[in-house]
This record gives sequence, structure tokens and C-alpha cells, in this order.
Amino acid sequence: MFCPECGSLAFPDTSGNIKCPNYKCGYTGAAENKITGTDGTEIDLSKATSSSRVEERKYEVISDSDSVRGVLTTDTYICPKCDGREAYAELRQTRASDEPETRILTCKNCSHGWREY
Repeated sequence: MFCPECGSLAFPDTSGNIKCPNYKCGYTGAAENKITGTDGTEIDLSKATSSSRVEERKYEVISDSDSVRGVLTTDTYICPKCDGREAYAELRQTRASDEPETRILTCKNCSHGWREY
């Protein structure tokens, strides 16, 4: 339920009355089952319905693991598998935004992938 005065979210008690949690408003009284829509018309919430109907969703698996992404670098990284000196480098934000990005590397010769944090 929403406070009819200020619109704050308020929960009714067992008797159906609400007390507005906004200390500046302080509304206490009966909860109204109507809200005003964006076009100014009143909407009666007692006639609202909801459903839990499952909608079909189409899932498509995209397999792009065979494509090499990133910038080709030479003599900057050494592949731990074949000791190749050419690798594709890509930066991705794999953790929280306050953490540094992860460098994802793929060897040009053997396609071995590894990460630098």
C-alpha cells in the first residue's frame, strides 16, 4: 500500500490502517485501494489481478569460443604451454567495478588461454 498523502510505501496493520513511515508526512488512517495513474485517472487496486502464467522463452546458445578476440601482441607475453611469444590480449571487467580488470590472453600458435589478474 502507498500513503495517500505522500506516496511512500506503507504496510497495513491487521485492522487495515496504515501509518506512513515518512516522518514529515505522518499520515495515519485507512488504507485506500486507489492510486492515480500517470494520465491522472484513478486506478482501483481492489480489482487488480495477477497471474503466474509461464511464458515460452527461446534460448539460443552462441558458441564463439573458437573465435579469437583481442589485440595481437608480440614479445609481451609468453605462452605457458608452448612458449610462443604472440598472443591475443583482451581486457574484461570480470569482478566488481572497484576491482581491476582481468587480462584474458590467447596464444596465437596453440590457442591456449590464460588470465592475468
